[in-house]
Amino acid sequence: MSDLTATPIRWEHSGDGEFPYHAQVDGRTLTVRVNDFPAEPLYTLIVDGDELVDLDDWPTVWRRPPVPAHLLDLIARPITTDLLWTWAQRICGVTTEHPAEVAALLGLPAPTQDEFGRLFVQPSPPGTARLELSVNNHAGLSAVVIHFTEPALTRAELDACFGPSDDLPRVHWDSAHVTAHRITAPAAPLSCTLLSSFSTEATPSARASRLTLRRDHH
Repeated sequence: MSDLTATPIRWEHSGDGEFPYHAQVDGRTLTVRVNDFPAEPLYTLIVDGDELVDLDDWPTVWRRPPVPAHLLDLIARPITTDLLWTWAQRICGVTTEHPAEVAALLGLPAPTQDEFGRLFVQPSPPGTARLELSVNNHAGLSAVVIHFTEPALTRAELDACFGPSDDLPRVHWDSAHVTAHRITAPAAPLSCTLLSSFSTEATPSARASRLTLRRDHH
């Protein structure tokens, strides 16, 4: 069998969060599975139902399919307090550890991995420099981290949506000013903390440069 990881393959979307890509090559059915990263390699190549090789990154010669139109519509939405509220509620109820499935729950395409093993959604939403899915070996998804190109939502806007926020202690004189909102959902197994980072004092009119939706256990 030729080295399929060195073969140019045009992949198609399957619509399955755990097995998001499939292709036909020389009469064989190929499937890519997204694993519980970082406890496992990011991808596994499956050929005719048998696991062939684990992959820590997407092979450079493979062609990933374009993002589906319905996901492009979702990605085109800017980050608003309403969207953050929806994401926070869904994070409280996350029961899967597969990065692609977590992204799908948030209405986002499967993340890609950079050279340092970090998972990013591409393209990132308008007004953001990057959107990262942070995962760990023990609990799977730990946080969704949003970096804005320019400071965006104000503390007053966030407080109006999520309620009064708490000022967290600063660890150093030049560290960011961080506020916290704790978010729960009825009957959800987890809770979520929205951490908002400000480069200046977190006054009501101050705008956050980074937002983190942290997944917490009760």
